[in-house]
Amino acid sequence: MSLYRHCRTAAGQVRGFATSSSLRVGPESPNFIEIPKTIQPDLPSKPRVKGTLPVPRELFPARRRDKPSEAYLAAVTPEPTKEPEVQPDDPNVEYNEWRRKMAETRRKNLREGLLELHERKKKTDSFMVRRSMAKQFRRERILNQPEREDERLTRPSVVKAMQPTKSSVLPDPDREERLARSKALLEAKEAEKKAERQDAIHTLYMNARNFITTEAQLAAEIERVFPEGENPAWRNDHQPGENIWNLGVPPTIQSIVNDSKKSEAARWDVIQGRVKKLAEEITGGKL
Repeated sequence: MSLYRHCRTAAGQVRGFATSSSLRVGPESPNFIEIPKTIQPDLPSKPRVKGTLPVPRELFPARRRDKPSEAYLAAVTPEPTKEPEVQPDDPNVEYNEWRRKMAETRRKNLREGLLELHERKKKTDSFMVRRSMAKQFRRERILNQPEREDERLTRPSVVKAMQPTKSSVLPDPDREERLARSKALLEAKEAEKKAERQDAIHTLYMNARNFITTEAQLAAEIERVFPEGENPAWRNDHQPGENIWNLGVPPTIQSIVNDSKKSEAARWDVIQGRVKKLAEEITGGKL
């Protein structure tokens, strides 16, 4: 039996499958199984284009307004400085003549192409400007057009004072009050920042008396912290010392409380510290 669709010379009659097509086609054909078609044909699917097109280069940028001028065309398509000498017995006469004609054609195409592209750009820009202006006029006309008469006569009765007004700025009766409150808050914030800045400068000035500014002060501080003899307090961390690396274990809250209870000197130091903080708050600076 022939498997071709339009072939009439079948060798024998063979019964097909229940799902097979009445046409004698093979299983490799998409018409082997009949699928009912819709009455309205489907739209063809949009082909998928792989990749992306590059952004076209701007041929006439704003910084080069001299491109379509005669001077620019003469500079980019210069004529040959001298005529080639033709030798009668030269075997490359036809090839050199063909090269000369091709160069002349390239110069002509470049000149005409630049002029035509510039003319097209001017037409495109003018069309875009006219279309943009037409859209703006149409928008303004629609926004400012009066209400239609049928809408006015068929709408429900509404008090005129309750109807929305066409104004660019909404009414704000509390504007002045809000502006005054915001201004006062801003001034308070600025004053607070200024006070904090002055306090920081005063604290820096008070602590500057302990700054090391000369080599003699640095040498004296090194001798005090690192004496020549061996300091026995550096051998363990149980005995507090004067060095920053040997202050001993950190004090706990219970130890601080016990020291303040059992020692009048510790209590006196705590009271002096509190009085100093109180005086700093009253005078407004570090002491």
